[in-house]
Amino acid sequence: MFINTFPIIFTYTHLFSVLEAVIFLTAIFFLVYFCTPSVNKKWVNNPGHSIYQFLHFAWQGHSALWRAFWPFFLLVNSVLYYIDYRVMNVTYTIASWKTVHGMLLLPIVWWTVSVWRCSANTRYKMWSSAARTITIYLFLEYVLRFIISTQYPSTFFDCRLLIMEYGDCL
Repeated sequence: MFINTFPIIFTYTHLFSVLEAVIFLTAIFFLVYFCTPSVNKKWVNNPGHSIYQFLHFAWQGHSALWRAFWPFFLLVNSVLYYIDYRVMNVTYTIASWKTVHGMLLLPIVWWTVSVWRCSANTRYKMWSSAARTITIYLFLEYVLRFIISTQYPSTFFDCRLLIMEYGDCL
């Protein structure tokens, strides 16, 4: 997260500075930390034996936090890195880049709900707060990506080579 968005925002725009971003992200973490309920020390892990049970248990909040958090966190960051790589090599247009973001939106909602429901299923409140905060950061990443693609497309996309999608770069 924020691998390509922050450098573009800090270098090519004046939306906010590095200090403002650090203060804002830290404030979000502390706000989430103080609003996160305490962890359930008596919780017993009952993992599902199939993908369906895993998804169902995570959605209902009956899974360990790390099981609900890490697989999708790694998947979504890999996909975001890959589509950014494709854009930098001018093999993706703005429209295809936005399409992949749209396809990820519903799974991100599932992941957010699952992480928030499973956040009590860990040993330390710090881990549950960190997981909840990272889900919020992902939505902020999406907002920054939308701003870049609509307001500053020439900073990330090579608009000279996108003849078919040139209207997106105006």
